[in-house]
Amino acid sequence: MADPKSYQEILQEQLMIKELIDLPNTDDEEKEELAMLWRDLKSREAYKFDAIIGVIKECDNCIHQFTKEMDELRGSVDYWKTKRQNVINIIKAAYQSQLISSKPTGLKYQATIKNVLPKVRDNFDKWNEDERQRFGIKKTIVVETIRDGHVVKEREDVYADKEELRQTLMDNPAAAPGAAELVRRVSLSYGYRKRLQKGV
Repeated sequence: MADPKSYQEILQEQLMIKELIDLPNTDDEEKEELAMLWRDLKSREAYKFDAIIGVIKECDNCIHQFTKEMDELRGSVDYWKTKRQNVINIIKAAYQSQLISSKPTGLKYQATIKNVLPKVRDNFDKWNEDERQRFGIKKTIVVETIRDGHVVKEREDVYADKEELRQTLMDNPAAAPGAAELVRRVSLSYGYRKRLQKGV
């Protein structure tokens, strides 16, 4: 049996369990179950303690099972995402090779393919110093204490200015760093046909 408790200790215990069970997303039924487990635990009876650990084990099993199912679902989602992107890439490649028009149409679906802003592949590590001076941007990170402004750490990084570089590659490619290049990109939108084909 549990040791006798003072009124103050009982009040403290009640406050403690209230804080434990009054959590967000805990419904009344679950709160009652947690309160019951608390009462069972205080009884210090072996079979009740086994039952409480049994609840934890049940939670462990459910977590394990659902985690396994989530991993399987995540794998399936990744598979279908990859397959979808591969099919889209084939359509885009066919358009870029001029095998299909910018508005391919089937019996049921239609699509629109548009050129979008090209992607910059800067290959920054291959630039010489002059190219870095012209097309580089500097980013400085300073960490200092608020109290006295003492600089704890300072780091300076240099990157390619991709906007400037993109414009130069589009307007005057000869003036851009030799290692930099533009990668053509297109977007694809699709849906049901607005007008169905009539006749033959």
